[in-house]
Amino acid sequence: MTNSKSKVVLITGASSGIGEALALALAKRGDHVVLVARSLGRLEVIAERVREARGIATVLPADLSKPGAAQAVFDEVMRRGLSLDVLVNNAGLGHFGAFHEEPAAHLSEQLFVNVVALTQLSHLFVPHLLTRRGIVLNIASTIAFQPAPYMSVYGATKAFVLSLSEALWAEYRGSGLRVVALCPGPVETPFIDAAGADLRSSRIFKRPSTVSQVVSAAVAALDGYGPTRIVGTMNWIMAQGARFAPRAFTARLSGWLLGGSRARRTSSTGSKA
Repeated sequence: MTNSKSKVVLITGASSGIGEALALALAKRGDHVVLVARSLGRLEVIAERVREARGIATVLPADLSKPGAAQAVFDEVMRRGLSLDVLVNNAGLGHFGAFHEEPAAHLSEQLFVNVVALTQLSHLFVPHLLTRRGIVLNIASTIAFQPAPYMSVYGATKAFVLSLSEALWAEYRGSGLRVVALCPGPVETPFIDAAGADLRSSRIFKRPSTVSQVVSAAVAALDGYGPTRIVGTMNWIMAQGARFAPRAFTARLSGWLLGGSRARRTSSTGSKA
């Protein structure tokens, strides 16, 4: 992806955090960003900031936790005659806590946003992106490299995203289409509080990345060639270590890093059962 020509970039989860910051960064390059999220009001505010930064913005409200949302987004992009160059699957939901404590409705929404909608959007747009020699950028996580006690479903969904991205990178290598997974560690965004207040007390959240660091890595990933980009040297080392350590060890280590006060309470509750 070069700066010499404006690109049309669709970003899901664009109403805050990484999605919002990436939209503004690409706007400064003169790109046309298609902003997708649930909150119309928030998207309109960001769209105005995009325009102030020399970019072009299209607002496309959609709730990706609902069946049919991905198809509706695709249909609207086609109806507006937008020739998409880049798809950024950034939207994500998480839950921090014991597996049995997550509400069933939220569990379903988490799977739908993180896995189903991402897969459907990719499947719908890839044929079009092939003709444009485009890019699919999937926001995964370093949590994808090992089991994630207390964030078990979220971790599993990100492992899916990482595996899918690397597989598609290999499948379409040489076709002109590039697929890449961006893997940040903990990031200071509204996602943290939405996932559960106890996440801030976990050991893994002691040194979170900034949004600007992740966005810089995302832009580099768009301009690069590999299938996976891990944000931060220490995160890279930990991700590689997880590949070689015994699975039981990595699961227990992740539980220790993620557990914090939640782990202590869960352990205490379990001992009384």
